[in-house]
Amino acid sequence: MITHPLSDDPHQDAEAVRAFFDQWEVYRRVLEADCLHHRAAYAALRAALAGRTEPFSFLDLGAGDADCSTAALAGLPVREYVAVDLSRVALDLAAGNAARLGAAVRVEAGNFVDFVRGAEETFDVILIGLSLHHLPAGDKRAFLPALRARLRPGGALFFYEPIAAEGETRDAVLARWWDVVQATWTALSAEDRERVRAHVFASDYPEAEADYARWARAAGFAGVEVRFRDAEGLYALFEARA
Repeated sequence: MITHPLSDDPHQDAEAVRAFFDQWEVYRRVLEADCLHHRAAYAALRAALAGRTEPFSFLDLGAGDADCSTAALAGLPVREYVAVDLSRVALDLAAGNAARLGAAVRVEAGNFVDFVRGAEETFDVILIGLSLHHLPAGDKRAFLPALRARLRPGGALFFYEPIAAEGETRDAVLARWWDVVQATWTALSAEDRERVRAHVFASDYPEAEADYARWARAAGFAGVEVRFRDAEGLYALFEARA
C-alpha cells in the first residue's frame, strides 16, 4: 500500500522541477559510475539486515529517489517503508521505487532533522545516506540522541557518510577527496566533476570514525560498527545499535 499525496499536487513549481532534474541528472551519473561506492555500501547494508526474519519498519532519511535503498531492501521482510526528503520530485521517484518492496509506503516532504525531532513513532531500522554530513559537528552530536529516541529496542541506525582521518582538518580531507575525484572519476565530464566539487566544498563536513563512535555512545547507542569503508578512507557505512 502506498500513501502518497505528493504526486497529485497540481501546483508543483515547474522551475523547481527543472532545477531538480538538472542537479539530479549529474547525481545519477555519479551513481551509475559508482563514484561514491554505493554498490559496495548498500550491499553491506543488505548483508547487515539479511538476518532479520521478523517484519521490520524502515525510515529512510534524505532518501532522494530511494533507488539504492529500496534495491538493497528488496526481498527482505520490510513491513513499512517511510521516506523523508526535501524534494517533492525526488519523493515521487522514491514512491515508485519503493513499490518493489510490497510494504506499506509513506513519503514525507521536509527537513529530515525536523521530521525526526517532531516524530512520535519509532522504527526498527533508520538509514541516513550521504546527508548527515551536511550538518556541522555540533549539530550532528545534538541530532544523534533524537535518532536514538526514534529506534525501537533491538533497532539499528545506519549512516553512510564521508569520513576524515583522525586529526585531519576539513580543508585537508576535501583536498584529498578532490585529488581522488580528478584521478578516478574519469567516467564523468570535467563540468560534472566541477559541479560536484562546488557542492561538496560548500556543504560537506566529514568527521573521523572515532568521533562518530564517541558521539553515538554518548547518545545512548550500545555499539557502533563500520560495515563498509572505501579503499581511500573517504566514505564509511556505520551501524549504531540501540
